[in-house]
Order: sequence, then C-alpha cells, then structure tokens
Amino acid sequence: MPRHQPGSSLRAARELYLEVTKDPSARPLVVASWQRSIEYKVKSGSLEAPYLDNPNLDSPLARAALPILDRLHEQLADDPVSTMITDRKGVVLSRKVSHEGLTTHLNRVQLAPGHVFAERYVGTNGIGTALASGRPVMIAGRQHYVEDLRDFHCAAVPILHPIRRTLLGAFNLTTIRQGSDGMLMAFARSVAAQIEAEIAAIASRRERALFQDYMAACSSARPGPVLALNRDVVMMNEQFRAAVTGPDHYALLDHAREIADDRRAEGTRSIALPSGRVAELRVSRCRREDSNAGAVLRVRLIGRSQPGPAVSTAPARPVLGLLGSSPQWLRAVADSEAAFVAGTRLHLLGEAGVGKRTLVEALHRAHGAGRRLEMAEAPLSDGPAVTERWLHDIRELLAVPSNVLVLRDVHMLSDQLRQRLRSLLTQLDGTATGQLVMTSQPSMVGTDDHLDRFCDATVEVPPLRHRYGDIEHLARSFLRKYRPSDESRFSPDALALLQRCPWPENVRQLESVIRGLVRRPPGRVIHVEDLPPECRVSSHKVLTTIETLERDAILRGLMTRNSNVQRTAQDLGISRATMYRKMRRYGIVPSSLT
Repeated sequence: MPRHQPGSSLRAARELYLEVTKDPSARPLVVASWQRSIEYKVKSGSLEAPYLDNPNLDSPLARAALPILDRLHEQLADDPVSTMITDRKGVVLSRKVSHEGLTTHLNRVQLAPGHVFAERYVGTNGIGTALASGRPVMIAGRQHYVEDLRDFHCAAVPILHPIRRTLLGAFNLTTIRQGSDGMLMAFARSVAAQIEAEIAAIASRRERALFQDYMAACSSARPGPVLALNRDVVMMNEQFRAAVTGPDHYALLDHAREIADDRRAEGTRSIALPSGRVAELRVSRCRREDSNAGAVLRVRLIGRSQPGPAVSTAPARPVLGLLGSSPQWLRAVADSEAAFVAGTRLHLLGEAGVGKRTLVEALHRAHGAGRRLEMAEAPLSDGPAVTERWLHDIRELLAVPSNVLVLRDVHMLSDQLRQRLRSLLTQLDGTATGQLVMTSQPSMVGTDDHLDRFCDATVEVPPLRHRYGDIEHLARSFLRKYRPSDESRFSPDALALLQRCPWPENVRQLESVIRGLVRRPPGRVIHVEDLPPECRVSSHKVLTTIETLERDAILRGLMTRNSNVQRTAQDLGISRATMYRKMRRYGIVPSSLT
C-alpha cells in the first residue's frame, strides 16, 4: 500500500469520505464513523494500532467467550475466516484462525491479541465502529478508513452484559473473501447471542452459589449481621441493616466491595468506622461455581458510637507530628518507623496523594539526625545519556552511608531502566551504602516486580477513603493551616459528605478542597452547598475498575477546569450531554456547575 505525508493523507481521506457519502450503499453508521475518524486525525495511509501486553483474559466476557470460540474454531477448519473477541476498549483478547494465509494477512495489519482497534487509533473498522456505535456493523473493503485494512470484510457485534446491559466488548468475524457479507453478519449475530447467553448462565450460577452461601451464613445458630456481595449483587440481612447505619453503612460497604474484588482476601479483617466503632469482618470466599463469585462477610461490631468526634485529634505518633489515628494509618506509620530506625531498605506503596513523601520527611525529622535526605525521581527521557547520568547519580548518592535516598515513583521507570537499577542494587548489596526508600503506586506494581526483593520492608499507606475517622480532623487541620484565626466549623451533613467522598487524589485533594473554602467569609458553618462539586459524589454504587477510573477522570477534570462542564467534556473527548449523563450515573451532583 502506498504511504502518504500527513497532509496528503488527510486530503485523500476527505476525498474518499466524499465518495463514501455519495455511495448509495453507504449507511449513516459508516458515514458517522468516517466523520469521527477524521476528527480523531487518524492517518489513513498508515496503521497505528497500539499494543497492550497481557490482555485480561480473566474477565467475565473472556471466560464466557473462549470456550465458544474454541468450538467455532473446529467448525471453521480451513475456512479463511478469523474469529475474535475484544474488550470494551477495542483490545483484541483472543483470535482464532484456521487458514494459514489469513493469519499472515492479519499479522501484517496487527489484527492480533493485545492490539487496540478502537476508532480513535485505526478509524472505521468492524471492531471499533461496533463499539463506538453500540450496534452490529459490517465494514467491507473501502469502507475501512485505513488503507491497509481495505482487503478485509469484517462483521462485528457488540456484547452487552445480560443484566446491567453495559458494554463488555465485541465479537468480530474477519475474512478476505468477497460476496459473503450477509452470511458473516448473520453468523456474527448468532455467536454474539451465544456469548451473551453464556455470560447470563455464568452470572446466574455464580449468584445462586453466592445466595446459597449467604443463606447458610444467615441460617447459622447465631448469624448476627451478614453481608454477601460481588460486582453485580449486594445481599444483607435485617441484623446488618439495623446494626450498621448512616456513614458506617457506606464506609463498610466500600471496604466490603474492595474485599470481594480481591480473590486473595479471606480470614478476619478489622475496619475502623466513622462512628468510632470497629467492624470485625470474617471473610469467606464463594468458590462453588467461580473463583470470583463473591464473598460472604460475617460482621461483629465492637464499641459504641461516639456522640462527638469518632477518634482523638492527637497525632498518630506525637514524635512524628503526623495527624491521624485510624488503625490502617497507625499500622503503616509504625511499620515504616521500625524499618527506618533499623536502617533497612523500605518500599512504601500507596496511591497518589496519600502522603508517602510526608511520612518519609516526618521519619527523617524524628530519626534522621546527622543524615541527609535526598529525593530522586524517574528521568524524563529514556535516552542513553540521560539514563546513564541518572544511574550514576543514584550510585553516588547511595555511596554515602549518611544519605537517605528516596527514589520516588519507581513504577514510572521503563522496563530497561528497572533492569539497570536492579543490577546496580545487586552490585551494591552487602556494601556500606546510604539507606534506600522507594515509593510507588500499588496498582502499577506487578507481581513479578523484582525491585521489591531489594527492600527488607514493604509498607502500604492506606488511601484516604479508608481513613474515615481521620477525614474530619485532617479537614479541620487544613482549615487552621490556611486561615489560623477562622472559627468556622462543618455541619453534620457536610462532614458526612466529606467522609463519603471517594477522594481519588487522597489527602492532596482534601487539602486542595479546604484551601478553596478559605475564600468564603470566615466564622460561619460550612454547609453542603459550600463544598465544591467533586465532593458531592455518591460512592455507594458498585463500579467496575474501568468505571472507577472514568469517574475519577471526570472529577479531576472538573477540579482542573474550575467545575466547567463544557471544557471538561472537551478535554475528555465527549459531548456535554454525555458528560452530564455520566455525572448523574456516578452521583456527581450537577448543581452549581457552570
């Protein structure tokens, strides 16, 4: 296929778009897809499908679809037809091809597992257009936006969750054979229906199994409060409803959802609740039908609700001067302090904004007399000269025994630089070096991350949404910090709202919110309507990981754009109407937004 310069490529695409619009057989769906492709500035003369390593084959869609695709593979032996399944982002999860010649063609255009075929990257194509439109689509020959794809005929059908009717992904049939479009589409619809039926059957079996475990827990001699849940279902008995109310209810549900999503979570957990009580959770996994069928939690409440503040305003460790007394925070501080005092290498895990740097600085102030605190971050470039200089600086800093080196955000290091750093730390092992503290975000660290083994202690700093009892005292502390003489106080409803906010940016975001409040007149009660839009979020809905990321992206956009919905929508590449719809879906209150 010929290649064009960017300018000529766009002109050629517009000329071909005019041809497509004049073609009597062109459907509005294809024309709209070409318009989007031009708006995305996709290069029609070159194919650029991003690649994501290790696509998630453990999703409900993949588990339901792969056995069906295996059976289809046997039925379509030697036919030049490929069957594929993709996730909702257009990532190809699986591909089955029986014809060797077609495999060569598909590999040449990167139509293979791990590559992303969303319209944003490759323009009009079966997978991307079906996902973008939410409708079955047939894209044949010159209807493809990118030249390299115009030898193919693709029939793709979106796959929806049978209960929630949310988009899970797509099933795609691809061939280079002409004249079989009707058959391909009928076949693709049939297979997609089979996959949706299998997802429904798996969900039904999973939820029946969870219900059986839930009923068994409720039927025991002394059931007490019982909660059972997975991503689609929440069940609770009357004892739970009566015993856990108000902010405690939402706090406990938030913790329970994270526990249910973690397949390794089992045994006993203790959770500090906003009222001052502690919930002891006995976690049992439901493993009858599916390893991720959910969890059953037996709840025991310890202590009484406090009429005033749930916890003391005393700092977690007076010697460190850190505010907070939630059990998770206290444990993280104590474990970090023990490692720091012992001089061992420490790895601090925690979401952005939880206070990892603040914790290290407090440890150094309390126990770092005579030692120098140095901060280093990942280099901005992977160029050889830059990385060599960076590694040299790290070696020089660690060569001084009195140094404490904080290597921040190691999850940002490239694979090659991680390997070089591992080699450097291996060389320095056993020699007199400065103390090393690494920080990273837990969602960015894989199970095979060998950097972790160079640290003698790993501590996870809890996110703010798990420190309910600390939110009020942190908020009051920030209010005093930015307006020392202000006697303002929060209304009960405003405090409850602050405690229920998901805080995607953690303590950093809370401080930003309180700093914004000092513009209001001092000395009066802070009500719900005084809080910015990012706080007015209902966190009691069950969200998938992708939905959580989407919600947090909207919140960050509103924060950055001073609550301007139109500009935030433009930044996110969605319409204003879609923005408002998503805000309603995630409980982001639109009142007072511009």
